[in-house]
Amino acid sequence: MSKKSVMVPLTSLAPDMGHDELNVGQLSLISAQSRVPGNYTSWSRTYQAGERTVKVTCTALTGEVVPHGLDNDVMVAIINLYVEQGCSANGIVRTTLYRLLSVAGLPVSAHYYREVRQSLRRLQSTNYQIEQGWWSRGKERYVDASFNYLWKVVVVQEERDNAASVLEIRLPDEVAQSIREGYVKPLDLDVYHRLNSPPVRAIYRTLDALRWELGTPKEMVSVGLLDWGERLSIYSTEPDKIRRVLQPAHEELCQNGILSRVEMEGRGKAQILNYHFTQPNVGPDPELLRELTSRGMYPAVAGKYLTEHPDPAAVMRALKKFDAYPGHRQNPGALLRDMLLYPEQYGNGLEEEPAPIAKTALLRVSAKQVEEEAAQALTDELYALTDERLLKRLESHLSFSGLRPFLSAQDLHDLKTRAAAGELPLIDMIQYISQRLTAPPEDTAAEFKVKFLGS
Repeated sequence: MSKKSVMVPLTSLAPDMGHDELNVGQLSLISAQSRVPGNYTSWSRTYQAGERTVKVTCTALTGEVVPHGLDNDVMVAIINLYVEQGCSANGIVRTTLYRLLSVAGLPVSAHYYREVRQSLRRLQSTNYQIEQGWWSRGKERYVDASFNYLWKVVVVQEERDNAASVLEIRLPDEVAQSIREGYVKPLDLDVYHRLNSPPVRAIYRTLDALRWELGTPKEMVSVGLLDWGERLSIYSTEPDKIRRVLQPAHEELCQNGILSRVEMEGRGKAQILNYHFTQPNVGPDPELLRELTSRGMYPAVAGKYLTEHPDPAAVMRALKKFDAYPGHRQNPGALLRDMLLYPEQYGNGLEEEPAPIAKTALLRVSAKQVEEEAAQALTDELYALTDERLLKRLESHLSFSGLRPFLSAQDLHDLKTRAAAGELPLIDMIQYISQRLTAPPEDTAAEFKVKFLGS
């Protein structure tokens, strides 16, 4: 069985173009419903796809319900962070909770911090069994697959401020490998985030994945009404009910310029929906994409770079440096990516010996980026608080950091009195403590009193 491979046909015209893995998008593994009943712990679907009989079974474990609603948004964010961070071989994404919410397009608030943590638990504890429905680009055929949507979620740095907590998330091998092999499609994150509700975003995600099934965007996708309802977890066999559920999504997708029109053919349970799409944008230079991937870059990583850096001259310079590189290329894709992102580290001329790729330097850059994101997240959250909430946050920090025992009763009284009078920079004080959590508390307390209390 042959099937045209997808080589990340991303657009250089859309600055917020992202990605989605095609299997999970087409299979619609996450229910489009915003809410599900507490006993909704499993579902199973069987349908014909040409000569194949595809069966997908979803089972929520450990007392959770099946993934639904904004779980789609969370997974889209994780997939895009994985590509952004270079598609590591171990499938791990490292990010702050603040960054995860931002990429997911969700509001940064205490409510959504709780929602996303719950979403991560659902995704980690849910198992999928897929029979003859998972396309393996390496094997060039459909295979069976079994995995949890997330293999592991670890909080590697827990902070009292949710925003700054650092997560280490591991994608299942099947999903991560498929992304590295380039079985992905472009996903316009700007359009995705503009859609008003999780059900509409879920329908858009699945419909757009079906559009890219053969590697190039189709102008029209046709689906049977009942099959479409089941794929989206609209569990009704009544055509009128399914149409009523879909109608708001159809209107919004047309209003946002994704669809030009939706047509319906036939009657009753034999009805077919014809989705007509607007003209897609043109992808990046396929020749440059081929040059990068032939030298070891993952297609998704190469496509993302070409999307964000369409200048062919910079790519050609990096290719020349790469081809002339005299050292051992243990990881050629990472070396080429490094040359593209940090050309100054490899000299200006081919006569100069390029500096060897420094893995530790890249790790330092990554760690620094996470720290900067955490600091920015804390700042954004603090500026949204009232003075009363800031004072409570400061008191919490004093206890959490171990500073309170080193402050006298008079120090604490002065702090509260002056803070209530608006004489103290509460945000600066909180940030000062947060940045010195690893220092001896007695030293930090002494510096804190001199800097802020004048004692």
